[in-house]
Amino acid sequence: MSELHLVRHAQASFGSENYDQLSDLGHHQSKILGTYYNLRGIQFDKLVVGDMHRHHQTLDGICEGMGMDGGQRIVLPGLNEYNFVEMTEAFGKSYGDDVLFQQVMRDPTDKKSFYRLLRKILSAWTSNTIPDVPETWEQFKSRVDGALNLIQSMASSGNQILAIGSGGSISTFVGIVLDIPDEKIFDLNLQYKNTATSSFFFNKEKINLTSFNTVNHLENNEMDEFITYG
Repeated sequence: MSELHLVRHAQASFGSENYDQLSDLGHHQSKILGTYYNLRGIQFDKLVVGDMHRHHQTLDGICEGMGMDGGQRIVLPGLNEYNFVEMTEAFGKSYGDDVLFQQVMRDPTDKKSFYRLLRKILSAWTSNTIPDVPETWEQFKSRVDGALNLIQSMASSGNQILAIGSGGSISTFVGIVLDIPDEKIFDLNLQYKNTATSSFFFNKEKINLTSFNTVNHLENNEMDEFITYG
């Protein structure tokens, strides 16, 4: 069997002009995870990454912490996140009078309201009740499933694969493996921590989840400040 370590990117730049960049804290989180892997003697046979800046930056930090060259990486856009900015714009065209939507438009830095709106939009998205979205839920799920199948095709006895994705793509990946209802997938998404790992044992025929959303590298009293969700 092969083992997959599927990691959510480190903290991105919430509230900034470009969210798709790691924050200073996010760069630190990535290096901490790499150092953790190095101390445990974990080596990876393949590096897989989504095609977003925060994915590549997270992998760069992990490789730096491990003291390894991360130049040879397989890029799978199927691990990319949904486009929440464009999805929110589509939601606003149909539901612009929604109180929560208006509140977030007035203050985009209000994280509590932002995540409440995110949950509402994701629920509408999976129910296909937002017209003119940049990517339908079915299309998104299909490309995540494509990434899963490509990773599964890399199976080779005893090899270790590290992959970096986003909260939405990873929760959908897990949902496909566990065959859970679509409306439950984003309950996983909204609790996913930065640099958290979900692990799987797999071969070319089957794949099994062995752990979900773990941050063992951050779980001590000195690291509480590094456990983030954005």
